[in-house]
Amino acid sequence: MRWLALAGVVLAGLAPSPAAAVTTITVTVRTAPQLAGVAFAFDGQTAVTGADGTARFIGAHDFAGHTLTVVDHELALKGRKFTFARWAGQRDPDQAFRRTVQGLPLRRDYTVTAAFTARFRVTVRCVDQDRRAVPRERVPYVTVRSDTGSTRRVPVGRPVWLDGLLPVYRKSVLASRRVGYALLSADAYGTNTADAGRQRFEPASDQDIVFTTPFHDLTVSARDAVFGSAAGQAVRVTLPDGSVREVPLAADGAATLRDLPHGQYRVEVTGGRGLRAVQQVRLSRAQSVRVRVVSRADLALAAASVGVLAAGLLVIGRRMRRRRGGEHG
Repeated sequence: MRWLALAGVVLAGLAPSPAAAVTTITVTVRTAPQLAGVAFAFDGQTAVTGADGTARFIGAHDFAGHTLTVVDHELALKGRKFTFARWAGQRDPDQAFRRTVQGLPLRRDYTVTAAFTARFRVTVRCVDQDRRAVPRERVPYVTVRSDTGSTRRVPVGRPVWLDGLLPVYRKSVLASRRVGYALLSADAYGTNTADAGRQRFEPASDQDIVFTTPFHDLTVSARDAVFGSAAGQAVRVTLPDGSVREVPLAADGAATLRDLPHGQYRVEVTGGRGLRAVQQVRLSRAQSVRVRVVSRADLALAAASVGVLAAGLLVIGRRMRRRRGGEHG
């Protein structure tokens, strides 16, 4: 048997003559998704898919078994990577996931579909609520979940390959569907800066992914509990991951810690002359907190007040005893 390759078509057998007509059979191979330039081999003869994503093999009618192979089971095209996944229409279900299928007939025209998984090169960036770029060292990774249920940890600012098209076999038809992803977490300083599931994307349509990860400012003012004047020297804040930031207090007794994710914080005023001033803060937006510091002057005033009160009570007690003694006399 002789084969002739013409523009993606392989012709088997001699051209029919008026004296002896030969029945020819066409086997069409199509790709899902539609891909040009994919090589297939039928009984060792190669044809390449055209712009419509199909290749055709034409041979004489017979009752033998024939072999079909996907030659290009992996290929890269314009920032995408395709990997052969399975066949449909190959007759034998046990061979659906093999690169080579055998026993194909040439008794009537039919179509075989070769489905490919497509991965796309995507890059994730993070911005805050004001659309300012978030440094990578602050949010180095994000975690995303696909609608197939798989979870992936993705580095920020570095390209990665994600599944974007997957083969779907429904009602004897093999096609491709887009894969969607949702942001699960974007951790900074031990707390998640994103609401899980609210930000979504599809690699097949968007390869530059931008997630919003809010950060807020926390302003702490330290005031004397009694006199209301500025107190302390610095503010020490313990972040959700246990790390500590310390910022000196200005002359007005205030300090601002910038770019904190929402979460629980321990705020302590240091350098005050008196008791330690500690407060728990739940940060969910830009917030100002006043911490009252009990100074030594406050303690002295309190002690003096207690002393005056005690002395007054003592005097009152003496007078009452004298009155009672006079009444009985």
